[in-house]
Amino acid sequence: MQSLLHRCGIVVRRRWFAREIRPAAREIIEITRFALVSGLLWGAVAADAEPPAAAPPPSTSPGVSEFAWVGTVAGVSPGSLVRIALPADALTRLQSRAGHDVRVLNAAGEVIPYTVTGSDAPQRPCYAVQTRAFPLSSTSTQAIADLRTEVQLLAALDLKGVWPRNALVHLQLAVSHNLQDWTPVPVKGPVYRFDGADPPVSTVLELEEPLAAEGRYLRITWPGHTGVKLASLSGRVAGLRTTASLVRAELGAGVADGTSGLVWTFPFATPVSAVHLHMPPGGEPVPLRISARVDPAQPWKLLASTAVYRDALPGGQGMNPPQPLPQTPIAQLRIEAGNGVSFPAGGLRLTAELAPLQVLFLAKGQGPYTVVAGRAGTAQAAVELASLIPGPAMVPDIVPLRPVKQLRAVLPGAPQLWAASLMPAQWVLRGPVLWAALLAALAAVMAAVVGLLRLVRRP
Repeated sequence: MQSLLHRCGIVVRRRWFAREIRPAAREIIEITRFALVSGLLWGAVAADAEPPAAAPPPSTSPGVSEFAWVGTVAGVSPGSLVRIALPADALTRLQSRAGHDVRVLNAAGEVIPYTVTGSDAPQRPCYAVQTRAFPLSSTSTQAIADLRTEVQLLAALDLKGVWPRNALVHLQLAVSHNLQDWTPVPVKGPVYRFDGADPPVSTVLELEEPLAAEGRYLRITWPGHTGVKLASLSGRVAGLRTTASLVRAELGAGVADGTSGLVWTFPFATPVSAVHLHMPPGGEPVPLRISARVDPAQPWKLLASTAVYRDALPGGQGMNPPQPLPQTPIAQLRIEAGNGVSFPAGGLRLTAELAPLQVLFLAKGQGPYTVVAGRAGTAQAAVELASLIPGPAMVPDIVPLRPVKQLRAVLPGAPQLWAASLMPAQWVLRGPVLWAALLAALAAVMAAVVGLLRLVRRP
C-alpha cells in the first residue's frame, strides 16, 4: 500500500512539474538566451562597432569565425585575378611567419585558389659600396675633407674620431667647389657614443639625399659642442635594390618590468624587421638595450643597443630612427634603460615595422570574396604562384592592387573568437568592453538559474 502511495506521489509530482515547472523553465531559457545575445550585441555596439549595413556579410561557412581577422574584396568579376595587401590589423593577428593561416573564400564558403607573397621581412636600405677613407683636417670648430676625386653618389658618411660621451652630437654638413661658397647638406640624425655594457654607438651619419661629391670639398661643423676631433671619413653608397613598402603597427606602451625595463608581448608571428621607439618631447636621450625571447620560460637574448631621443632641431623635430632587428621569432620584447638613466616621465611607445604580405587569388564562384587570417595550428593551403599566373613573363606586380575592407578584427584567443562566431563578422570587438558584455550576460544567466531553483523548491 505504501509502495502504491509512493508511486502515486511520484506521478503527481511529475505531473505538477510538467504543469508548473516546464512552462516556467522554457520561459526562463528564452529570457536567458535573449539576455546573452543582447549582452553580446551591446558589447559590440559599445565598442564602436560598424553597423551591419556598412558592408556585406562574409561567408558563413564553418571555420570563418575561428579566424581573428576577416576582410572582404568587393566589385570583383568571377574569373579575374586579384591582388591585395594585408593591412596591419591582419598582420598583427597572423599565427604563422609565412602566412599559412590565410584563406580566401567565395560567397558559397568555398576556399578558392590563392597564394601568399612577400613573407620575408622587408630589407632595409643597405650600403653596397664603402669608399676609401678620406682624411679630415680638423680644428676645434670644423673639419674639411677633399672629396673631389669621389665619383659615386654618397648616401651616408662613416666618421672616425672622438666626441663627447653620453650625449647627442649634431653635425652640420656643407659642400663647396672653391672653399668659399658653401651649400648645406641636410642629414638625418646625430652621432653618439654612450658608456656602459653593450653601449649604443652611432658613427654613421645618413644624408637626406644622395650627395654628388665629385669636384667638391666637404665641411663638417658642430656648433654648440666641444671636445670634437674628427680624423677621417669614408663614404657609403646605397644599393640600387628597392625595398618593399613597410607596414607599421602601433603597439602602444610597454608593461613595466622592474625599475628599468619595459616589456611588449607580440601575440602574432609576422616577422618584425625594426622597432621605432617614441618618447615625449624634451628630456635627455636614453641609451637602451633591446632584448627578446620566443618563450616566457627562456632567458632574454640581446638583439641591439640604441638610444631614444627627441630634440628640437632647426629643421624640425630630431627623432631617433627605427632600430633594425635581426631575423628571429619574437614573442616578447624587452627595452631596458642603460647607464643608470631612467625612462622619460611619459614612458615609451613602440611602433613595429612588419614584413608585408600580399595575397593573390583567382576569383572562382560568386562574390563577395572573403579573406581571413589569424588562426593557430592552420596548415598551409596556398597554391604555387605558377598555377595562378601562367607564363614566365607575368609577375604578381603586374596585377593591380585592390582595396580590402576590414570586417572584423578581434584579439587572438578566447573569448573574442567564440563571441565573434555568434555575431555578424563586420563588428569589431575590443577586450574590456567585450568582457563587460560577457559578464553582464553571465549575470543574467545566473539570475535565471537562481529563479528556476526557487521555483523548484516552492512547496
